[in-house]
Amino acid sequence: MDRASRKFVSRAPRYTLQPTDNRYMRYAAADSQGRSYTTQFVDISTTGMAFLADREYAPQISEVIKVEIPLENTNIAWWARVVRIEEYAPHKWYLKAQDFEREDQVMVAIRFEELPAGHRQQIYQNLDKKFAEIKKLEYRLKLKNSAMFFISQFWQLLIYVACIAATIWFIWYFSQPDSNYDAQRGAPWGQRYPWLNFFTPDNQKFTK
Repeated sequence: MDRASRKFVSRAPRYTLQPTDNRYMRYAAADSQGRSYTTQFVDISTTGMAFLADREYAPQISEVIKVEIPLENTNIAWWARVVRIEEYAPHKWYLKAQDFEREDQVMVAIRFEELPAGHRQQIYQNLDKKFAEIKKLEYRLKLKNSAMFFISQFWQLLIYVACIAATIWFIWYFSQPDSNYDAQRGAPWGQRYPWLNFFTPDNQKFTK
């Protein structure tokens, strides 16, 4: 399936692992005779996941493999089928010293084969918690950025508010009647612009 058509295929929401997550998992071929490989996985959902593998030991498309996935407080192991293999280019600028990224790696995408309801529920609960943590972190970051903006622009905002207040006061002050105004001899005051009467004392408002 090419990249253009894959975006139209419905799939479960995927969680991309963060640097603080446990990203290490194991996989083994069905006929590996007990030999397994430890690597890092990139993302996971209730229907499948993607992990990195050395090109030399990567499974083949349509091959069924066994994977062991670390979840919070537990691990689950099950069978999955390889559905896609892509070239992988690591983002070296954020890697830590303990990350064992290699040059000759591929990204392997797999789909769980008839995943039991218990395993699916465990994955769903963990992903739901991770998505909630990300949402909370984004909210805190938004608040922090707003606070930093307000602090850095405090004087500009204060001057802006003062200018608006001065403009409102100027319009209101110079729209008031003078001391010689008599509503009986002229047009009733405040009928043309009634929205400017919010500061006018009750004893000065014209009443019919």
